[in-house]
Amino acid sequence: MRFLIVLIGVSCMVLAVSISAASNAASTKLPNEPAELVSQPPAPKFATDDDPFAPIDNMHHFMEYISQPSYKALKAAFAGDPPEGRRAWKGIKSHALILAETTAIVAKRTPKDATDEQKSEWKEISVEVYAAGKALYKSAGDFELAKKNYGVMIESCNKCHQVFDHGKHQLEK
Repeated sequence: MRFLIVLIGVSCMVLAVSISAASNAASTKLPNEPAELVSQPPAPKFATDDDPFAPIDNMHHFMEYISQPSYKALKAAFAGDPPEGRRAWKGIKSHALILAETTAIVAKRTPKDATDEQKSEWKEISVEVYAAGKALYKSAGDFELAKKNYGVMIESCNKCHQVFDHGKHQLEK
């Protein structure tokens, strides 16, 4: 019992000191003084003053961590029976939207040493992938049409991989 009373007393003293310190710190701040930033997030690895939205990592990791999970989910969705209900289609729409919108990001990240012709081809293929992803998103609810649009998107992805990744990472429908 004595231990419990001592423990409660010590806890009250720690709480009182903490409250006192907090109120003293608050009272020393000027009313319009901005709050301090607790920690500055590190600058992205490839960001420059010219481009604050420069890629954080390489294209391989971009594809692996952002696009691949959606690709795998869509591949599984179209391998089986047509989805039933809004919830099942919601997943397909989500993954289609992720792939279409990330293609818009990828389109702006041409390979570093690309020639003007290669840059043009990069944009052209990106538009094809984007259009197919958009069509897939909009065709959600119609399994056969969505599956066809998914196939067109995969063919466009593979075209890009063929041209810019030396035929590696070919996707299966």
